[in-house]
Amino acid sequence: MNLAITDEARKRIANSIQYEDQFVRISVIAGGCSGMTYDASIDSNMADDDEVVYQEDKLRVVTDMHSSLFLDGLTIDYSDDLIQAGFRLTNSNASKSCGCGASFAV
Repeated sequence: MNLAITDEARKRIANSIQYEDQFVRISVIAGGCSGMTYDASIDSNMADDDEVVYQEDKLRVVTDMHSSLFLDGLTIDYSDDLIQAGFRLTNSNASKSCGCGASFAV
């Protein structure tokens, strides 16, 4: 699996994780004008079908089996520009995305 996290995103995520058992959960759900969206949160509950798709030091990214099909090529970045500050999840394998970048299709 090819999943990348930029240095700035890594710093911001580290500031959000308060306990050693916490990790980033990324799910792919139906929605948006292109068909699918990413949902990311801090979690500490692993399900039986969860998979660790990224681990570096104490930073772990976990996803469910269905969502893992759509994470290859994903880059997690953080930007604090004037227009839109926050995390940006972009996938180089997406065949299209909406104008605001909130949803994608493969």
